[in-house]
Amino acid sequence: MPEWNLAGPRYKYPVSSAELERRLSAVQAAMRDKGLDCCIAQTQSTIFDSITRYLTDSAANPYSTTLLIPAQGGLVLINHGVEMDPAPIPPTLRNVEKLIRKPYCQPFGCTDGMIGAVLSREIRSRGFRRIGVILRQLMSADTLEGVREGVPGCELVDFTAEFSRIKAVKSPEEWALIDRCLRAHEQLMAMVPALLRPGRMEYEVLADLEHASRYLCCDWLGNVAVGSAPGGGGVPFHQNPAANRRIERGDGVTVMIEVSGPGGIYGELARTFCLGEPALALLELYETAKGAQHAVAAAARPGVTGRALNEVFDDFVTARGIAKNGRFAGHGQGYDMMEAPVICPQEEMALEEGMFLAIHPELMRDGQFSICCDNFRVAAGGAERLTRTEQRIFALEF
Repeated sequence: MPEWNLAGPRYKYPVSSAELERRLSAVQAAMRDKGLDCCIAQTQSTIFDSITRYLTDSAANPYSTTLLIPAQGGLVLINHGVEMDPAPIPPTLRNVEKLIRKPYCQPFGCTDGMIGAVLSREIRSRGFRRIGVILRQLMSADTLEGVREGVPGCELVDFTAEFSRIKAVKSPEEWALIDRCLRAHEQLMAMVPALLRPGRMEYEVLADLEHASRYLCCDWLGNVAVGSAPGGGGVPFHQNPAANRRIERGDGVTVMIEVSGPGGIYGELARTFCLGEPALALLELYETAKGAQHAVAAAARPGVTGRALNEVFDDFVTARGIAKNGRFAGHGQGYDMMEAPVICPQEEMALEEGMFLAIHPELMRDGQFSICCDNFRVAAGGAERLTRTEQRIFALEF
């Protein structure tokens, strides 16, 4: 990968400075088109880290990272740490012209207002008044209240749709990272048969997959989950606190792997395995899930909205006696584990060529659960499946 000289041996897969500049330029051009002086954004989770990672190629701090994005020029980044205002900017932190460290921590009420006060000061010093907010569900009330109070007369404008649309269409460098991510998911899923045997606990299988993902240079463990059920049946998967059942001969086992690959792009892959013969009802339900996925993928062409794809999904499953989509039948992926556009009744964003999607029908019928989950690229004729793992229920002999 490019730019090793910027990152040194401790940074695995940095993107090029030219790519980072392309991203920032596209975001700032859209800001100017909307008449914004700046945007503010905050991330507090490695599964929803797109803003910081997208613009700086640096992961957000678990204590939260806050960005001030001017309509022109470099970024101001506020991070947790020993008080330094300003702090030296390391060569790995690109697109940033000012770094500020403050000793805030969300559980400590005595540090309330610290981020908002610093952010407001930086906004006032630049004379900004019309301020875009990106992904406001990720911003703390403390920070937004601080800006409203600290920048008198400011106007807060939602900029989420514009930002989401820009980052949803992947660049050639991003597609190279996506390929690494997809191959890592396939390798992890290929390990599962060797990890399943009677007597093992669900959490042991889960832990083995998490451990292996680190050896494959995956960045973050977003959602690794395992669920099992007797009689070759289907069951939802569970994350570590609830993955506490002993797997026995004849069980069905559902495995979900949703990690960020080398370089930080998330993918998603789920399959079902049976320690013996799968139940006929499970086989039939899986074929329905696969059919729903293929129907949605065929309809996922440029110009089609997530709401329209949700209608395709609902029409397919309700004709087969299954309830309508109650959550998400699929979604975009990138530096966020789940990002727009999403397949749900509320989504008005239209697809474009070069978007990266997970399509994952999760179906329930007569007590059986089945999922068909793979990654796709939006193309002119519909979404093309990129995951190479075979689409079937895997029967293992014991």
